[in-house]
Order: sequence, then structure tokens, then C-alpha cells
Amino acid sequence: MIFLKHTTFIFLITMVFCYVPASAQEPHPAKNDLQLSPELIEVLRAEMRALLTGIQSLAAAIATADWKNVADTSAQIRASYILDQKLTPAQRNELNVSLPEYFKRLDSGFHLEAKKLEAAATNRDEQLATFHYYRLIESCTACHAIYAVSRFPGFKPSGEATHEH
Repeated sequence: MIFLKHTTFIFLITMVFCYVPASAQEPHPAKNDLQLSPELIEVLRAEMRALLTGIQSLAAAIATADWKNVADTSAQIRASYILDQKLTPAQRNELNVSLPEYFKRLDSGFHLEAKKLEAAATNRDEQLATFHYYRLIESCTACHAIYAVSRFPGFKPSGEATHEH
């Protein structure tokens, strides 16, 4: 049993350091902040603040096997899709026109990972839950490194990122 847990831990660490995310396999658009109206920027930031709270609570919940909390929080994250919020028709149109397709793909992938994390928690699978939590964080990082450069200037400029294999 200890051998299996140790082997799984080694596998997860290997995945963290060797995994090349799908976002790194596709050509990246030029880095720039999203060009949205101040009202929509505030809606997006409010959603991001709520997501951050959920993401932070997930780490402790996974580490303590609080599967109900993991499943509930993951479900809330999955349901927090900005395009599904109650927006005016003009705001919805602005989002549909202004958000780059790559941003939409990253966001869709993020919410899919939340759904997978919810399923892992429901099945009380700590290994899979840990993996999908990692993928959630990876999704945040990929998006912020491209679309929130002014808010998170610590990301390396385009072309400087390295992926060890």
C-alpha cells in the first residue's frame, strides 16, 4: 500500500514538472490584456475574486479529504461561467465579440477541469482530485500569462517560457 502511494506521488510530481499543457502546444496569440468596457472588466474581476476563494479552499479540502466540500466548491466553480451570468444583451454581445477565441477555449477547459474535479471528489479519488486541481491552476496560469499581463507582470514575456521534457 505504501509503495502504491509512493508511486502515485512520484507520478503526480512527474506530471507537474513534465506535462506540457495543451495551451503550450498551440500557437499563442500576442500577449495583451482583454479590451472590455469598464463594467465588464469589473464583472470579470468579481468572478475572478470568487474563483480565487474557491481555488484556495480546494487545496485544504483535498488535503484533508473533505470530499463534500471539494465536490460542492468544484460545482460552484464550474457554474461560474461569465457568459452564463445575467448580463444585458449589450454586455453579452460585447463579450461574444470582444473575447478572443483562445480565451474562450481556455475558459471552457477550466470549467471542464472543475467538472472532472467534482467527479473525482464524488468518487473520493484523491489522486484524480489532486491531478484535476493541478489542471485548474494550470488553466488559471495559462490564461493570466496571456490575458492579464498588466495585473500579473511576473509572467515571463512570450518566448521565454520553457517546458522541461
